[in-house]
Amino acid sequence: MDFPHVATHTDFQHKWTYELSYLGFARVMTERLNDCWLENIDFKLNSSQRVKHSYIFDTSLWQISGAGMELLSGSHTGIQALTNTQRCLFDRAVLALRLESRSVSSGLSMKVCLLAIACLIYPVVMFSFKQMTEWIQNYAQSLKERTEDLKRQRQLAEDLLHQMLPKSVAKQLRQQKHVEAESYEKVTIFFSDIVGFTSISASCAPLQVVEMLNNLYMCFDTRIDSYNVYKVETIGDAYMVVSGLPERNGDRHADEIAKMALDLLAAVRQVSIPHMPNHRLELRAGIHTGPCVAGIVGYKMPRYCLFGDTVNTASRMESTSLPQKIHTSSETYLALIKDNAYELQLRGEIEVKGKGKMNTYWLIGHKNYSVQNDSLVCNWNPNKARKKKTVAGSDVSAGNSSVTVQSLSENTTTPVSLPSSVLNRTPPRTDRPGLSVAAHMEHYSGGYGTLGSMIGGLQGGDDPANV
Repeated sequence: MDFPHVATHTDFQHKWTYELSYLGFARVMTERLNDCWLENIDFKLNSSQRVKHSYIFDTSLWQISGAGMELLSGSHTGIQALTNTQRCLFDRAVLALRLESRSVSSGLSMKVCLLAIACLIYPVVMFSFKQMTEWIQNYAQSLKERTEDLKRQRQLAEDLLHQMLPKSVAKQLRQQKHVEAESYEKVTIFFSDIVGFTSISASCAPLQVVEMLNNLYMCFDTRIDSYNVYKVETIGDAYMVVSGLPERNGDRHADEIAKMALDLLAAVRQVSIPHMPNHRLELRAGIHTGPCVAGIVGYKMPRYCLFGDTVNTASRMESTSLPQKIHTSSETYLALIKDNAYELQLRGEIEVKGKGKMNTYWLIGHKNYSVQNDSLVCNWNPNKARKKKTVAGSDVSAGNSSVTVQSLSENTTTPVSLPSSVLNRTPPRTDRPGLSVAAHMEHYSGGYGTLGSMIGGLQGGDDPANV
């Protein structure tokens, strides 16, 4: 210890007392100082035989006298112990600093290594992430396209199902419900076939027969969309339509079928045969009204079929009819004369297979309107329709409650008598070029909608007329 400014022994005592108090406090607070103290001071003082060596560290022994000063001056061993303690502290501090430096260096090296590894891995991770993102985007796009394709396929399947089955029945089948057969108290069934179809088919190639039937059924299917009827099936040249099922329509079934039959009878004369342009088709039709049972038949290819004597009788009405005639039974006659709107003519008593003698009638026409000329639909040609962009106009006269429609394919006009209630009606809008006149007249004559989509009928199966 160096006290260069201590002038007296008393000052030295005071200064050294302070130093010892500081050293004692430091021993308590610092483990290294305490260890060095025990090693260099306590050990040496305890091993010394001269008590005066402890004088410097025990202030209670201090006396301001000549003897005290001698003891103090002879305490070089204690001073040496303090020096050793100081050196011990220095060595231990240096060692601790070295260890700490090594630890810091090791940690820094580890961090540098980790940083280097991160710098190397980062581009790989980013590239992989980019590749994964692109793959996910491509997969999402592919999934979207597949979903859209599945939606289109599902829509096609639903459209095909609706062509084979009524919409209400198809909905139950899609919901995996069992469709029970249902009984109807009153329905009206229509059968028709082409007169001389066998001889016409024999003189034509198979593809020509298919084209002819396709044109015919395209015309018929478009016409019946204006009425509250359901097409059951087409088998060869036979055409079967019913009203009153699967959706009941009260007592309107006979009226709907009668107007439709008159419409089809006029329309068939306008269906052209591409390979026989000079030949016109003729229709033979039959109608009967009565009870009926309808239900789904079949598992692999389910079909909506009608059963009952009404089906057989309607088929017999058709088979015993004449060309361009609508043959009706007495039950249908009674249903039609309620409104006194139809012209019916008694045919007389005829022999009907399986039924015996029956009084039957011819359906001549409707008193309130005449069937319109619809050459726009029934002369439809898919190849010419794509090229045709302009349509001739139509003349409408409301002076005598009638409408005159000019055909586009023929230079003839057909008067159409209309009730006064429909003359003030706004004609429905149609987006089909060349079908505006036909669509307007469909609305007036049928009263149940405009032209529907041209969908060909599905063929195949057994004739219900043979049940």
